[in-house]
Amino acid sequence: MSQDTNFLEKTINEQQPKSETSSTESEILEIGKQKISWQKIILIIFASISVIIVILIFVFILINGLQIIPDFGLFKFLFGTDWNPEADQYGILHGVVGTIMVVTIAMVVAIPISISCSIYIAEIAPPVVRKILKPTVELLASIPSVVYGFFGLFTLVPAVKFIFKLPTGENALSGGLILAIMVIPTIVSITDDAIKAVPKTYREGSFALGATNWQTIRKVVLPAALSGITTAVILAFGRAIGETMAVLMVAGGASQIPKPFFNILVPVDPLTAIIARELGEASQGGTQFHAIFGIAIVLFLITFTVNLIGDLAIKRFTKKFRGA
Repeated sequence: MSQDTNFLEKTINEQQPKSETSSTESEILEIGKQKISWQKIILIIFASISVIIVILIFVFILINGLQIIPDFGLFKFLFGTDWNPEADQYGILHGVVGTIMVVTIAMVVAIPISISCSIYIAEIAPPVVRKILKPTVELLASIPSVVYGFFGLFTLVPAVKFIFKLPTGENALSGGLILAIMVIPTIVSITDDAIKAVPKTYREGSFALGATNWQTIRKVVLPAALSGITTAVILAFGRAIGETMAVLMVAGGASQIPKPFFNILVPVDPLTAIIARELGEASQGGTQFHAIFGIAIVLFLITFTVNLIGDLAIKRFTKKFRGA
């Protein structure tokens, strides 16, 4: 009888851990198999809305813009130099050249100024100065573009005309400078956040090795924040290429390709200015209407290409910095 009792107790003791383990495993499986709650469903729906909106916008532009190919011809549309709806001419090469010129001037001027300002705010400025300077710079982003247009038209344009002794100050240089002022807050804000996100240990390690403050900023902080800086430049480029009112008011609006093409002191007609000026006069379904949507497709493709190149650059810089 005692042997049977001992055998029974031994069996119970051996089975006890197994039951506890099996219950734990079943609880984990139950957690993994939990039903999707209504909160998750709502979040998924709202997260999908932005993607759906972008797709719908692109499809709408594509449907209306591709019609310019049978109406006018792809080659004539992309490489034609005359935009004259009255003569049924819808070439946009001058607009592409004007857009590239204005945006290039804006980025060349804005990037060094913005990054230098960000470095000062994030690494050098005293806390009191930082609290005043950063909100002041970011305040520039809230000013409407039409206000920038008026500022450029009555201040910047006369200055450019006087300095370069030109018959008119409405040209690519004026358009690029006003765009530079507009994109500076975007680059400064994002670059400052990227620099601030660099771990403090990076700076401490650099100082421990005997590096000066400037050497630490140049060789440690900026490489570590390079992906964020690249993102800031890409976003600024997107705003610059999509800006309408300011360039419409100060770029000159001349349907011509500069001769030579790098002459920044002649009036140009960026693509966004063409859309803003011509859309109100275009009859829906006509060739001019489709040509305007074709311009929108070109702008979309330019922005998409730049973003794609920027993403690849960010990944490459990140891998290089991490030693991968």
